[in-house]
Amino acid sequence: MKKFFKMFFLILFITIIIFIIVFHKRILLCYGIADKYISLKKNIWTTQEFDIQKSSKSMSYKDIIYKNTNGVSLTLDVYGPIKQVYKSSPVLLYVHGGSFAYGDKNIPDALSPILDTFREQGYTIISTSYELMKNKENFNKQISDVKDTIRWIYKNKSVYNFDTSEVGVIGISSGAHLSLMAGYSTEEDFIDDSELSKYSSKVKYLIDFAGPTDLSLLNTEGLNYDLSKIFSSIKNKENTIQKYNPIDYVNSKIPNTLIIHSNSDTMVPYESSTKLYDKGIEDKANVKLITLNSTAHDLSTISNDDIISISEGLLKFVIFNSPL
Repeated sequence: MKKFFKMFFLILFITIIIFIIVFHKRILLCYGIADKYISLKKNIWTTQEFDIQKSSKSMSYKDIIYKNTNGVSLTLDVYGPIKQVYKSSPVLLYVHGGSFAYGDKNIPDALSPILDTFREQGYTIISTSYELMKNKENFNKQISDVKDTIRWIYKNKSVYNFDTSEVGVIGISSGAHLSLMAGYSTEEDFIDDSELSKYSSKVKYLIDFAGPTDLSLLNTEGLNYDLSKIFSSIKNKENTIQKYNPIDYVNSKIPNTLIIHSNSDTMVPYESSTKLYDKGIEDKANVKLITLNSTAHDLSTISNDDIISISEGLLKFVIFNSPL
């Protein structure tokens, strides 16, 4: 019996050592995330301190032109890793919102503590721009812009030391819609730049923050002048919805998807996210849903509990999708 326990503990010790060797980077990431999460809980923002307009200025490379089509130069910012943890850096791409017609690639300061956590653990954050809609609907171009950003990442992996097997995308509102379309569609879909079309647009995971996944659920009444003009330019709404509905692209092989949405959202219906989640479960895709309880679409009424829910859920999700 003594010999048995001696052998058992020897095997257990060897197993633990192998586990640490194989998963040491994920363990370090978990430790870093846990430390940041505890810090967030101890020093939680108040809603007065939570400035959604303020943006981060800590990028490593600003306004890199990733393509120029239709006479419009589109740019991205690169926030390099703060620490060199991996041989090649995993990439998290940020796609801004703004009702398809507004917004820019500046990352809100509110997201910086979370994103900086990953930079400290060896991740590169990229924030991209896309051609905003003016006067008419142009989903095809915007989705192509996001996919071309991903293709640019593949094209430049050796220049910036990107790990293209570890690319994730986080999209906010309309940016989430474009991100889901870019991630769920095939690599042959939505091509704009012929040079970038030679490269892959595959991503490992997607984070959908209050994105419209079913365009038929959007209330297009009472819109401002710009948006009214854009949506009234759609001649065949049924065909447009069918072609640009992320939910219609769901299958068992889509990238792992985290959905974050508030049931208090009056701009993009919460039902949009529950339908995507249910469709993902039905098709045996890897989808998760985090429901916020007191947050407006623009985060203006976000509660401390919802800040914690977002931080905890997002950090956990990226950990489980991180390289070993």
